[in-house]
Amino acid sequence: MLHDSLTTPVPFASLGVRNKPLGTVTNEFGRFQFPDSPTLSGQDTVVVSCVGYWPVRLPVQQLRQHPAVVRLRPRAQALREVTVQHRQLRPEVLGHSGKSGLARWGIGGMAQDSSRQHDMRGREFGTFLKPARNCYVDSFNVYIESNPFTALRLRLMLYTVRNGKPAEPLLTDDVQFVVRDQRTGWVSVDLRSYNLRLEKKQPVAVAMQWLDSEGAFQNNWFFGIPAVFPAPLHQVFGRDKSQARWKTFPMQPSLYLAVQSWQE
Repeated sequence: MLHDSLTTPVPFASLGVRNKPLGTVTNEFGRFQFPDSPTLSGQDTVVVSCVGYWPVRLPVQQLRQHPAVVRLRPRAQALREVTVQHRQLRPEVLGHSGKSGLARWGIGGMAQDSSRQHDMRGREFGTFLKPARNCYVDSFNVYIESNPFTALRLRLMLYTVRNGKPAEPLLTDDVQFVVRDQRTGWVSVDLRSYNLRLEKKQPVAVAMQWLDSEGAFQNNWFFGIPAVFPAPLHQVFGRDKSQARWKTFPMQPSLYLAVQSWQE
């Protein structure tokens, strides 16, 4: 996976087949091995995407050629318009800041099955949030209850919401973070430098995309986040790969945005 006009690799780009749980993520050197499957047909198209680049659509047959080289074209980013006004900002929590619940929202497998860990690449999971007032985002926070990995790399995703599902990506910057040494408890990602603004009463979908993981120590591993269940007024969502269909469940995970809101 290469930058369009350069030989610079594009690390951690997503590859997925529209509406199918098939795909992968490039490694830190931009290399990938696309998993073939009997469910793939000649009519299927692979979508290659990465934050900050225009998506590329390729026929499956092209990726079956060895080696396959894909070039991504950078997406020009418009300068953010900043209006300086005197506002009375108020810190708020957008989401669920509790760390207990009857459910455990996560994924698991067998440590000796390295292909299972590799298969996590591209998986997304998140929840819907709706700000009551206009706000700036200070940080993303998630409570990890169980984590067997020596290193877990995740990408923060933010989407608009359409028909109850995540829709268009909102972030123009690639926000990644690494959780190391089997860390559990609250993990916080500082977002103040990105100048993220959310509009009042406009729902957003906040998600994490699994990019890479190393070293599950246990034979039966589980990565989990506590969640309130049942939670009929709240939902989590997820998909197996970057172009798979979204699935939703009535849960409220221990996940929130710390924001600074104001009243118009």
